[in-house]
Amino acid sequence: MYKSCKYLEDALYVAPNEIRACCQRFFYGRKMRGDAKLLDIVENKTPKTSDIAKARKKVFEDIQLNKNEDCKGCIFLKKTKKKPVFTSNISHLSIEHHSICNLRCKYCSEIYWGGKRSKYNVVEFISYLSKSSSLNNCQQVVWGGGEPTLNKSFEQILEKIHGSAKPKIYHRVFTNSVRYSEAITKFLKRGLIKIVTSIDSGTPETFKKIRGRQKFYDVFKNLKSYAKIDPSKVTVKYIFTEENYEEKEIDAFVINCKKYNLKNCNFQISLNYKNKNIKFKILKAILYLFFKLSKNNFKKIFLDDHIMIRFISPNKNELENIKKYLNEKNAIDVLLDPKKISDLIIYGAGKIATEIIKKTNFIKEIQNFDLVDSDNSKVGDFMLNKKIKSPEMLKNDNRFIYIATAQSYDEVYKNILNIKGNSDKVLTGLIL
Repeated sequence: MYKSCKYLEDALYVAPNEIRACCQRFFYGRKMRGDAKLLDIVENKTPKTSDIAKARKKVFEDIQLNKNEDCKGCIFLKKTKKKPVFTSNISHLSIEHHSICNLRCKYCSEIYWGGKRSKYNVVEFISYLSKSSSLNNCQQVVWGGGEPTLNKSFEQILEKIHGSAKPKIYHRVFTNSVRYSEAITKFLKRGLIKIVTSIDSGTPETFKKIRGRQKFYDVFKNLKSYAKIDPSKVTVKYIFTEENYEEKEIDAFVINCKKYNLKNCNFQISLNYKNKNIKFKILKAILYLFFKLSKNNFKKIFLDDHIMIRFISPNKNELENIKKYLNEKNAIDVLLDPKKISDLIIYGAGKIATEIIKKTNFIKEIQNFDLVDSDNSKVGDFMLNKKIKSPEMLKNDNRFIYIATAQSYDEVYKNILNIKGNSDKVLTGLIL
């Protein structure tokens, strides 16, 4: 038996001073691990495509000998009978080749705004990948930071990637939207880009407290411009901190989102990643924001995966307090009622769906449910004794659909629209 993972085999992470297999982080032996490194960068020397395959093989061999510290204890490592064949092919590409940023968010590390520039020619490196056909099967490119749009090579790299054999690769760009980007506008119009922007506040004062600069209205104005092109390609994120959980702040956030015509965007509720446990006051704030967005007919609302899983398995006391709070706010409809749903389709056959099936009272009370996933490699397999089916079954199926994914929520939502022609059967609510 061998140990390997999907990231090592076909993903790539471009950092300022190294090339990594992934950007996953986890605790093992009381130590933060992850960010599995493939290549150190020699100053001004651009790595070749062939270097990737060699580096992947070396990391794999070290894992088998328990010599790789980055990957030790990683939850993504899976046992396999078949020895992987390592190539330079890439299905997922992450680009964080600098740490230049025009904000100083309280929850962010200096890693992401420390002003580092790449030690090598990233444009040249991307050209190597494109010309060598390494991107032929690439599904998405994720841009992080630093602020991606501040780098002069941003648009150039976008164009280089789309010179590859598969020009319909889409990009997910994590941008603060402080500065209007012509490149983002251009690629939104071409249908090749999605953006994610954290606002984290309903007032300029709180925005400055959390994000370090007085740019609240600039962000809303720029998001309005982007959403006007295609709101389905825009995700607005609210990350809860100690500064922004009060109801008046949440109310103001929802009001401003309506004012700037963002209702048809995707809304992601998140949490300061530095907090391991969710305080009940934050838990209530998450519920309140979900409720306020739902009440105002915002259709596409989802939680980060770690928050969603936290809601799935509350203890008895927490469950009672959650229901009590929602009843006080006349917001109990935020929780999906299994008594009103006898039969269900769960879209997404991953960790979140597994937790829902194993731990929730909701599923125990549902008479029947089916599992659907867009990943063709999963279709036909079984998960918890349920056969995973193709989304094509939705065409002639009129049951309610629960989207059990976080990072791919917008993609799944769009796929449902394409198949069914509407989203009438998509459930907006939380499962406990």
